[in-house]
Amino acid sequence: MLVDVQDSDEEEVPVLVPVEQDEEVPALVESSGTNNLLDDNIPDIPVTIITGYLGAGKTTLLTYILKEQHGKRIAVIVNEYGEGEAVEQPGALGVGNEKYEEWLEMTNGCLCCAVKSNAVMALEKLMEKSGKFDYVLIETTGLADPGNIGQTFWVDEGLSKLYLDGIVTMCDAYNIDKTFQEAGGKLTECERQIALADVVILNKLDLITTTQKEKVTNRIQSINSSCDIQYTTHSRVDLDTILGIQAYSSAAPPSTTEHNISSAISTVTMTTDCILKRGDIEGALETLLWEDADSIESDNNNKGSHEIEDTGKMKILRLKGKLKTADGWIMVQGVRDMFDITEISGDNIPYQHLVFIGIHLDRKRLCDVTKMRVR
Repeated sequence: MLVDVQDSDEEEVPVLVPVEQDEEVPALVESSGTNNLLDDNIPDIPVTIITGYLGAGKTTLLTYILKEQHGKRIAVIVNEYGEGEAVEQPGALGVGNEKYEEWLEMTNGCLCCAVKSNAVMALEKLMEKSGKFDYVLIETTGLADPGNIGQTFWVDEGLSKLYLDGIVTMCDAYNIDKTFQEAGGKLTECERQIALADVVILNKLDLITTTQKEKVTNRIQSINSSCDIQYTTHSRVDLDTILGIQAYSSAAPPSTTEHNISSAISTVTMTTDCILKRGDIEGALETLLWEDADSIESDNNNKGSHEIEDTGKMKILRLKGKLKTADGWIMVQGVRDMFDITEISGDNIPYQHLVFIGIHLDRKRLCDVTKMRVR
């Protein structure tokens, strides 16, 4: 539903603003003639999703972002509750003990908002403050699937001035191996969070040995060989490595190093020397993501569990790549069952590649459907 909001003093073309279906239509009010959600003069804002288990160091990182003088204007959405229990309370971030769902301005120039469920509403309110921030960071709960939030920016027109910049997964270097061992070979939510990550922050490096660091690194790379790994202590990370990384605006060829570690989640890189048809690429992805899809959502039968159901069938969690068509180069990006294709320049692209990260990836099936070969 759209409401007509116009200036009572000047005869201007009225501005249409979106209104929630269940909200009352507001009375006509004076307007400056500008709608921040639709203003083309406002630059697009990158959004970073940060996820990770409780105890990985997310709260410490968020406290640093909200209180230190790092010179960046970041709007942070923190989850007040998750999975039925209190997790990272506003008080833990040092920004007051009261619940708040409005945006607060911090002394270092950042903004903060705590939400119980609807991050989209918080984002829409945030756009009313456009010009006061350059980055948006959304924190998810420990068992959350970042893919759900990531898909929002491709389907919600109300967030057209925001774009998904990257998914960052924080891992506890000291306990991550225990998490895998306690799962007894079953898939864990931690593995899925790593699979979806563009950047993995391996925190608490001071608590492990060099040998342990190498082991954990190999395990992470066996799940997602295309992610960047940042090593930290006390969650102190160079913010330029997690903000403005344009992970969904670029798709560099991944490492082809093999890590022989048993894991149901892995990375497969496809390549070809042929000039492809865009329609064939779209058809192949629709087949793999939709027709071959098999639901393994963690919240179907395992709410609150660190494990996710393993059906034994292939499930693609993340895909990205650059391919050459008869009309030029394109970039492909996808999260779970949604994908996006954009035209790009073919400069400095060493070879065509399409990277799949997922569960029980069937290389023969991928080759048959895409008409490409495993690199």
